[in-house]
Formats: sequence, structure tokens, C-alpha cells
Amino acid sequence: MKTFSDKTDDLDFFLNSKNFLKSKKKTLPDGFKKNKTVNEVLDKLTTLTLFNLIKSKTIAYVNGVVRAGKESVVFWAVSPDNNDIALKVYLVTTSSFKKRATYILGDPRFSRIKKGTRNLVYLWAKKEYQNLTRCVRNSIPVVKPITVKNNVLALEFVGKDGIPAKTLIESEVNGDDYKSAIRLIKQLYKKARLVHGDFSEYNIFKTENGLVLFDLGSAVDLEHPKAHEFLKRDIENISNFFVKRGLTVKNPIDIINEVTK
Repeated sequence: MKTFSDKTDDLDFFLNSKNFLKSKKKTLPDGFKKNKTVNEVLDKLTTLTLFNLIKSKTIAYVNGVVRAGKESVVFWAVSPDNNDIALKVYLVTTSSFKKRATYILGDPRFSRIKKGTRNLVYLWAKKEYQNLTRCVRNSIPVVKPITVKNNVLALEFVGKDGIPAKTLIESEVNGDDYKSAIRLIKQLYKKARLVHGDFSEYNIFKTENGLVLFDLGSAVDLEHPKAHEFLKRDIENISNFFVKRGLTVKNPIDIINEVTK
């Protein structure tokens, strides 16, 4: 039987069979059936992108779906040297990306936006890759990017054996976690000159080595006209989370002043 580790030149076989998915059908916690999710996400162009990632030896195969959302699906993949990789595949069929245009318009890095949902999704993937790369260069704890191609972003896998690390919303939290979260916001602003734009308990892993930030597609440069508005919202959202968990937090206005001074 052919497999894609040794038949990467057979494009027709790849497009017709999707044998790069190693795992069997299963029901995801969010109610998606893996085969249904795969069929919705892996249109012909996306499948071709995965084919090219295998050809370039970025990945060897894909184990299955880790997380499915309205805008993207995350797959657990494995590299040729047997390292886990997270493949974030942005859905090109969703209309929700049109609402995300406000995070691109006004960002000086992206002055030209081609029409069409697919082009917007490709730009969003590129934007997240660039944001993560900027954070890594400034020693900010984020999920490390590997490469981006069209609507597929390859990232380090934060977790073990295909199980992602727990996010803040899934974890017990304490005062140190609150301080670390606020420190992340400050580091983004002062070191990377970015505002996350969607900073919340859902987008932060809690690991043995501390907090790790992810989902930076919405992050904007400080030159963006709504950067301050997004910063205020980020601080208020994460503060509200810790208050709900019974912790004492600083006045968000004081934090904004500390971040921007």
C-alpha cells in the first residue's frame, strides 16, 4: 500500500486519497466528526499545500485533528525526524474572516489587500506568522512558527503525544499567572511593538515552564489606529477572567498607563 512518506511524487494519489491522515475516524470533543472536518477544510488547493509541505520535508504525515473552530482547524502532524508539529489550517470557506479585516486595515505592514476571501485568509496566515516571528526575535514566550504556506501555518506543538497543553481557562490559576499574563501584554507592547487584539484565557497555554501565548493573527502593530482600543480591551478581558477566578487584580487603567509609559 502506498504512503506519502515514500510516494510524495504521486500528486494524483495524494489528492484522491488523503492517506497522509494516519488516525482513524473519531468524534471530537466539540462534536465535529474528523472525516467531516477534514472534508470541509481540505479543499484541493489546501491539500496541494500539504503535499508541498511533505515534499519540502516540513512534515511527514498528519495524525488527526486536535482542535476545530469557526476559522481554523489544528492538526497534529509529525516531522520526518519524528518531532510533533501543529498544523493550523485556516478555513477558506468561512465568511467570518471578513469581520477580521479591521485587524489588517491600518496596519502599515499590510497596505495592499487583494479582493476575495481566500486572499484575505492567506494574508491572515502570513500576518500571524510574522507576528509570531517578531515575538520570537524579542524573546517573548509564544508558540514558535516554523513556516507558512497559503492558508497553512506550521508551528511547534505545545503539548505531548498529540494532546495540547492546557490553556488558562482549563487550568487552576493563581496570582503568579495573573502577573505573567500582564507581563506578556507589556512585552508585546514594549519589545515587539504589538497589541494582541484577542488576548484572553483561551489563547494562553499554561505549561511547566510558564505561560505561552498563541493565536496572534489578530495582533496589530502599534501604528494601527485602533491599537490603543485593542490594548484596553485585552487588559480588561484578562483582568475579568482572573477576577472571576477569585483573584485581586490591578485597576485596568493603571495597567494601561504602565504598559504605554
